[in-house]
Amino acid sequence: MIDFQSGYILRPVNPVFIFFSLFCALLLNLIPFGNHAWVPDWLILCIVFWNIHQHRYVGVVWAFIFGLMMDVHNSDLLGLHAFSYSLVAFLAIAWHRRIVSLQIVTQALHLLPIFILVSAFPVLVHWLLTGELYWWGLSAIVQAIIEAALWPIATTLLLAPQRRPVDVDHNRPL
Repeated sequence: MIDFQSGYILRPVNPVFIFFSLFCALLLNLIPFGNHAWVPDWLILCIVFWNIHQHRYVGVVWAFIFGLMMDVHNSDLLGLHAFSYSLVAFLAIAWHRRIVSLQIVTQALHLLPIFILVSAFPVLVHWLLTGELYWWGLSAIVQAIIEAALWPIATTLLLAPQRRPVDVDHNRPL
């Protein structure tokens, strides 16, 4: 795979690193910060990243499993996060060819609707079930904007183990 921003050929990804990063993102989501708008959904950021860059390892099924874990953790309606994570994973896989060819800031702008969808979906489901629209519907949009702003940092950190060093030995074929 080629990193289009730097032009370097990326090393093959280690599946252990993928699942380690997903586990760390799950642990960050489990930290009891509360339901504030400034707390991003670290797990969805990581799931979207790996679905765009390595969708053969992390797919819709893994997004569904992690969504069920978040439903159990939040004591929420079972399947709420699972469905929204699966839908977002499907959209990320469908858009992966378009997203990787863009610059990082443009990637974040293209992914903003995906992050808005995953943040606003629980709010919409609660509104449909109870008939009450809570004020934190606007905070879901703020959370999505923060997740999109964190996209360049997540891309840099999660692609770092795959980048080749700048001083390449010219006697080696790759």
